[in-house]
Amino acid sequence: MKFVSRTEELSILKREYGKKSSSFIAVYGRRRIGKTELIDHFLKSTNCFTFSVTGAYDSTLKSHLANFANKLSLDFGVEEQVFKDWDEAFKVLREQIEVTKLSKGCKFSIFIDELPWLAEMKNRGFKGALSLFWNDFAAKRDDIFLIVCGSATSWIINHIIEDNGSLANRVTGIIHLQPFTLGETKAFFKSMGFKGLSHKVILDYYMVLGGVAHYLKLLDAKASFVQNIQQLFFIQNGLLRTEYSHLFRSLFKNHKVHELVVKYLSVTWSGMTLSELGQKRGLQTGAVLSNTLKELEASGFLVRRTKYGQLKRDTLYSLNDPFIYFFTIGVNDTAMVNLIQNPNYFQKTFKTPSYSSWSGFAFENICHMHIVQIKKALWILGVVSSSHYWSERGDKTKSGAQIDILLKRDDDVINIIECKYYNNVFTIDKKYANELNNKEEVFREHSSYQGAIQTILLTVEGVTQNSYYDETVTDDFTVDVLFE
Repeated sequence: MKFVSRTEELSILKREYGKKSSSFIAVYGRRRIGKTELIDHFLKSTNCFTFSVTGAYDSTLKSHLANFANKLSLDFGVEEQVFKDWDEAFKVLREQIEVTKLSKGCKFSIFIDELPWLAEMKNRGFKGALSLFWNDFAAKRDDIFLIVCGSATSWIINHIIEDNGSLANRVTGIIHLQPFTLGETKAFFKSMGFKGLSHKVILDYYMVLGGVAHYLKLLDAKASFVQNIQQLFFIQNGLLRTEYSHLFRSLFKNHKVHELVVKYLSVTWSGMTLSELGQKRGLQTGAVLSNTLKELEASGFLVRRTKYGQLKRDTLYSLNDPFIYFFTIGVNDTAMVNLIQNPNYFQKTFKTPSYSSWSGFAFENICHMHIVQIKKALWILGVVSSSHYWSERGDKTKSGAQIDILLKRDDDVINIIECKYYNNVFTIDKKYANELNNKEEVFREHSSYQGAIQTILLTVEGVTQNSYYDETVTDDFTVDVLFE
């Protein structure tokens, strides 16, 4: 399969490799996102020497040292040794580098994958040995290309990138690998041999799997969307039925707290404030909850959204990862007996009102994730802007309103962006036109905003041009703009 996308990340690696000094690069991102594939692809392109070692989840120090020794033997062609600690292991690595000659224009590439697992998520001497290797040896040379990588995002950030000890300010390059965008996912599907996929179908896949390379690789190019999702989630041996629990257990030491936060957030699309989460059973406001939220955000599972014109305490935490949102809502509570008795379980679910309702929220999430593409469609990439959520509760005397995306622009314009997941061309009727007018009126009343307000519709198939459209909408776009 052809390697696609990751242009910016590859340019960072190429720039660092071309330096006339040694490089120390930290790569991080959620599990299954494609970190190893990216690094392997680049290192292969150099056609130069590479020493690589990978940490194993829940393994012992002895096993890790034995694996390190084995890789030294294979990559350098030396006799395999038994190491008592990491200092000894890195000492031998240093010795082998000193006696090995490189081809012209090459560097010694050292790739340490899943570093947090090698360090056993706590200090067992690995971090100290690594810092000595870099500070006393590699940094003093001009031919070392060190890459460390990990899915335990918070560990990489706290112990490598933002370390206050021996590795402080040592990293020369940082790559936070993000999920594929819709456009990149389209290219990925093409490289996998998919043919005839509309943007609507790719969007459906994205709302379930997100832009996670590993999940996308599991799809069958000859099967339909419904058939693929059925096989991955709704059969006894579905490959992604156990992925959810593995995600948290392999990434977070206190994974039960993380799972509890996600459970509470999954029942409300709009999200919760820190104080609201702290009132939930099993959680309480404090360092543990705050650190959990930071770790979930760093891993890309949730996102903080600020309400327009409000204080920091009003920040909402909401689920951001499509896979997590789909699993918690549509898969987590499905009993195996129901799947066995209903071999076409997802085919029936796909046509239900509950799935249609979920799709609407999932589509809105995808639009938030592609705000840059929306700005491009509006021709305002060069305009400084910020996106917000906004809602106001009504009462017996006043009506409330909720805005899907509120885009505040520094050119004295606010875009109210309405995201409508609809299988046909969307038509604005009198009722919906009144809703749109009400959103603007309620927003102006409660925000005292005096600038221009433009309502934008973002739909799947387009919008009918009628009198209600002319009265309420400034412009509309289809999902095609999200693929740009």
